[in-house]
Amino acid sequence: MIVAKTARLELRQFSVADAEGFYRLNKDPQVLKYTGDTAFVDVAQAASFIANYDQYRLTGFGRWSLYLSDTHEYIGFCGLSRPNAMADVDLGFRIARQHWRQGYATEAAQAAIMLASTRYGLSRLIGRAKLDNLASVSTLEKLGFIADPNVCKDDIWRHFSLNLDDNFADSEHVNISII
Repeated sequence: MIVAKTARLELRQFSVADAEGFYRLNKDPQVLKYTGDTAFVDVAQAASFIANYDQYRLTGFGRWSLYLSDTHEYIGFCGLSRPNAMADVDLGFRIARQHWRQGYATEAAQAAIMLASTRYGLSRLIGRAKLDNLASVSTLEKLGFIADPNVCKDDIWRHFSLNLDDNFADSEHVNISII
């Protein structure tokens, strides 16, 4: 199911049909370098992960698969996550390496931020990136996220937050359509 469209992307709820693309995305060591995740063993394991993904049922939102609008190619995912009822909602994104540095993460994240505010009524999001993941740090800053200055020196993660009431993402230039 498509949840939003931008000028170049479709954000869709995870589907078992995404398993091949999700598997390929997560088997690239450069893509996983800054995530802390491990690669799926095979497409079946990716399909099982998707089939058991319960964020939509638990929270109404989740991470969404990203497809190029013109070719319908799977290029990654972006979206919201709340690991438990008391946790802050996290914005996350992961893009296939051949599509890096083309603005897709920013474009998809702007759509996710708009959904967070308008559809889900959220007023705050968090984000995190490893300190040496300069591309993700830059993307979060471009989106208006503010780095937490109180990071302990042993932490390898940089923590960010975005107050949606004060700093709503300007979505006009990406032509976001909420479905």
